[in-house]
Amino acid sequence: MRRRGSMSVKSKWTKTKWLRADRALRRFIPETKRFTRSSLKKMTVRYKTVYFKPTDGTGGSGIARILRVSSRKYSVKKDTRTFRVSSFGSLYGRLTRIARGRGYLLQKGIKLQTSGGRPFDVRMTMQRAGSGKWAHSALFVKLGLRNKVVTNFHQGGKLAFIEPTLRRSGYGAARVSGYKRQIRKLGRQTARCFDRHSVRFNELGLDVALDRQGRLWILEVNTRPNLSALKHLPDKSMYRTAMRYSKRYGRTK
Repeated sequence: MRRRGSMSVKSKWTKTKWLRADRALRRFIPETKRFTRSSLKKMTVRYKTVYFKPTDGTGGSGIARILRVSSRKYSVKKDTRTFRVSSFGSLYGRLTRIARGRGYLLQKGIKLQTSGGRPFDVRMTMQRAGSGKWAHSALFVKLGLRNKVVTNFHQGGKLAFIEPTLRRSGYGAARVSGYKRQIRKLGRQTARCFDRHSVRFNELGLDVALDRQGRLWILEVNTRPNLSALKHLPDKSMYRTAMRYSKRYGRTK
């Protein structure tokens, strides 16, 4: 008999290692390294934009965006504040102060596609059905604020439906259907990946980016996805479906 509840793994580093070790998924995972002086140097040389993410953070809190302005100058944006530094040493010092001894990751920056001028990413929620098989329970987008680093609902992001969002980005009906199929496939592959590490997972929330070149990326996987935010969509059917599944393994909110 399957245990009630759902296993939760907070460490983004652990989950990233699982995903990158999966042959079917690794090409969808942006390069990610643990924060050290050496890895910061490598990532900022390799990529113009790098995200600085707390290893155990949730809801988009604590994330900063690093932009390499020139070979010696950088800007760091956290929340709505931007700091400019004029040397690599100053950059490392600034990020160390942000981290305050906590574990942080560096992730290749993905330039998100926009809809109506607002950047967005996609949330694919997977939940265990009564049969024990994984099911897609919700697929929606998070529209970020123009001046924010992240799209998260708790950081001022707005939830919206995927079809009209992609259409406003200029995609036709065939491309929209194609992206939906690809994202659902990523959801199934990710669920199988996590099952190989434990069968105690009953819910997963994939944050999937669509970049300006039309490529999909898995930014991270949440093992305790926010279901209550679905109540803020005009159509409550996804919320009702997610709660119906969650009650089967003992989650009530």
